[in-house]
Amino acid sequence: MLLAAGMLVVSLAVPGAQRAEAAAGCAKASANDFDGDGRDDVVAGDPLADAAGVRGAGAVHVLPVGGDGPGRGLVITAPTPHPGDAFGWTVRTTHYDGDRCLDVIVGAPYADSGDAADAGAVYVIRGGAYEGRVPAGAISEISAPKPERDAHFGWSLAAARSAGRPAGVIAVGAPYEDADGTGDSGAIYLYCAKPVGGAEPALRITQESEGIVGNGEQGDMYGWALVFGRFGGRDDSVDLAVGTPYENDDGVGRQAGDSGKADTGAVEIIYDAAEAAKAYTSVKWGIPNSVKGVTEHPGDRYGYTLAYAESGGRPYLAAGAPLADLPGATDAGLVQVFTLGKDGAPVPSRTIRLGGEGLADQPPKAGASLGWSLAMVGSATSLRLAIGGPFDSAGAPQGGAIRQVPLVGGPAGGAAQAGLARPYDHLGGSIAAFGAADSFGPGAGLLAGVPDRRDAPGGAVAVLRDGAAARLVVPGRDAVPAVPGGASVDFGASVSG
Repeated sequence: MLLAAGMLVVSLAVPGAQRAEAAAGCAKASANDFDGDGRDDVVAGDPLADAAGVRGAGAVHVLPVGGDGPGRGLVITAPTPHPGDAFGWTVRTTHYDGDRCLDVIVGAPYADSGDAADAGAVYVIRGGAYEGRVPAGAISEISAPKPERDAHFGWSLAAARSAGRPAGVIAVGAPYEDADGTGDSGAIYLYCAKPVGGAEPALRITQESEGIVGNGEQGDMYGWALVFGRFGGRDDSVDLAVGTPYENDDGVGRQAGDSGKADTGAVEIIYDAAEAAKAYTSVKWGIPNSVKGVTEHPGDRYGYTLAYAESGGRPYLAAGAPLADLPGATDAGLVQVFTLGKDGAPVPSRTIRLGGEGLADQPPKAGASLGWSLAMVGSATSLRLAIGGPFDSAGAPQGGAIRQVPLVGGPAGGAAQAGLARPYDHLGGSIAAFGAADSFGPGAGLLAGVPDRRDAPGGAVAVLRDGAAARLVVPGRDAVPAVPGGASVDFGASVSG
């Protein structure tokens, strides 16, 4: 099915000789290579999988997409799987330590922590030349200092490196946390690795943190979506974009209850998020002050998804509102693009919607869910925004669609991925770019989750490249390993490259 200020307590494994061996095997790793075999890898989450004999524990698949031959792939589970943990709900790839191998960050937001049910957890899986399985010593767990029941720490993830953070920084969303005494207002945790090993004390950000625009209100779910970028902060730092799709448009100041327009959503950029510590600088938008030609409605869910990339040294941020209503088309969806203005500050630049800019040749359709998922792909001279709409019936009833809209260079117009979706496949439930040269570059190809593919029980992932036929990846077929001691249930619910 399609899945619709404190410090972290970090359990850092000490891998010893096993880790040293793996790191030595990374000497010939390519830029996005998890296991050091010289081939780029991608990652697909399978969060509802029955794994290691445990129902609903979840799993993550590491799959080779570069080089020649079929490759082997790996299936990774939590060191101690538990029923319903949803290991793989979110996945991100990054370089988090000193070797050349790619590392994988995994969210398990339904994992229990002590007596706190569904408090959530995050796992850092260090890449290496492993034989058949990833040893427990290569997996570290991150959890909240005071685990809170139903906080769902690990619901969202972001990861990046910068000149000032060469060992990497991870952002973890806990949108259901009762931050500052307010139910489900949400919180974000930042975890920075040290170049010499270990970790700095983690940072916690809520809407009540100094310098953050707005107030934490019940049900805001701050931190629902996260992505790092560079939007005018320090040259050696990273800025953090935050999507809060369940925020109400209810005026200035803290409001109680469901006043105003419910769940319209908001998007915010926090400058130098990993450096500010206690005082931040941020800028925030809702639909009225950023989206062109569309009237705000309750339930738009602005900020439900985010994507970021740079082209020609210029930053581009995209924010989805997949349930935005257009005239005559409820839940048609839209995407707002931001870049830098003449004064060097971020500004809204384009509003992409069916029947409007970027997709003028495609009329608005109710339920198209444009902006449910987002990714950036391109080259040194071009940049395209890939937009997923898993409930779109363009090719088949709720088969889903992926449209690519040029932001820099390229043809003038976007087209759905013709012929790939079948009825109720929900193509585009998740999408991600792969093959990027660095944390902020566009991808060379696109991954698309097809979690409800009828002829692939357990789900599938489509690998899409320019000039090549789409390739469907299914666990247990074509050298893709199946989940040991279990079975896939929602393979492709999350993807990363």
